[in-house]
Amino acid sequence: MGKVEIVLNSLPMSGGHGPDSYSKNSHLQRRSASLLREIIDKLIMEKIDAKTLISCTNTFHIADLGCATGPNTFSLVEDIIKSIDTSLQSNSTKPEFLVFFNDLPSNDFNTLFTSLPPDRSYFAVGVPGSFYSRILPQSSVHIVLTVGATHWLSSVPKEVLDKSSKAWNKGKVHYSNASEEVVKAYEEQFGRDMERFLEARAKEIVSGGLLVVGMCGIPLGMPFSNLADSIMYNSMADVLIQMQSQGLISEEQVDTFNVPIYSASPEEVAVLVEKNGCFTIEFMELMDPTAWLKRPMDVEDVRQWMVCIKATMGSLFINHFGDHLLDDIFDRLTTKLVGLTEKVESSYREKVMLFFALKRK
Repeated sequence: MGKVEIVLNSLPMSGGHGPDSYSKNSHLQRRSASLLREIIDKLIMEKIDAKTLISCTNTFHIADLGCATGPNTFSLVEDIIKSIDTSLQSNSTKPEFLVFFNDLPSNDFNTLFTSLPPDRSYFAVGVPGSFYSRILPQSSVHIVLTVGATHWLSSVPKEVLDKSSKAWNKGKVHYSNASEEVVKAYEEQFGRDMERFLEARAKEIVSGGLLVVGMCGIPLGMPFSNLADSIMYNSMADVLIQMQSQGLISEEQVDTFNVPIYSASPEEVAVLVEKNGCFTIEFMELMDPTAWLKRPMDVEDVRQWMVCIKATMGSLFINHFGDHLLDDIFDRLTTKLVGLTEKVESSYREKVMLFFALKRK
């Protein structure tokens, strides 16, 4: 498996209930996901014939891919169930709900399941595995939901780790402000991954079912360097180079560290959906993930942003640099970005969350 295995093992969010855990520090993601509720409800009411879908078994199956450790996943699942119940009000028999919670095998499923709401209205099953391959039986699920996960690539593009390649990404941690070759390597990796993702979901989702996705996005043609996240990735590289100069990490460690995240445009995804041929696009739009945030952004907003980034990306750094350096890296990164608060605010672009819904033909 090589590098793919290394990256996949490093992707799960920080587990447990500790002060740095994802379960304690995912409030920004939760607020962003909450912006999708009305759209998802409308999609279910208008695009799904729930009565027909459950006519054989009277059981409605929902899958949440990249569920992490909660509590965000539970909130969205409950919203979907309420919407299905509403659409079935005229149906005499109330369906039972089964929810598949999926993430990588190294995800903290213990924390996930001990956090399940005791009064939940569904049965729960854990499904370990990468969603870039099949994880469920054929035609077994009615709605697949994944929010904040598909911008994570299955692996760092191999070209950016190859010293002999034009895409060798020395001294950087991302394709932001990198060479055209690096950008192309990330773009092609995303294309391959999304093709596999759609192929797997096409087999798993029943005809008439929905695939609902929320991920990092970007307007077509806009350089990633125009986004606030670009400042974060550039600052990460600066922090690591500083620590290298102090002898805390090696030059090779810096040069081989890349964050496997890609922000896609609606047009890129639409081309891949058309190529797959198994879905119709019911909704696709770039949205503002921080519509709830009182602007302008202040220093405390930046600090909270970094707390969430640490919970989300911490295991990636631990895997590469060791857990003994994690706090030092993020303390330095937070200090640097706090000093750039005005620049981060002025670089913010609203349309950086891509939300789309596909219906299985």
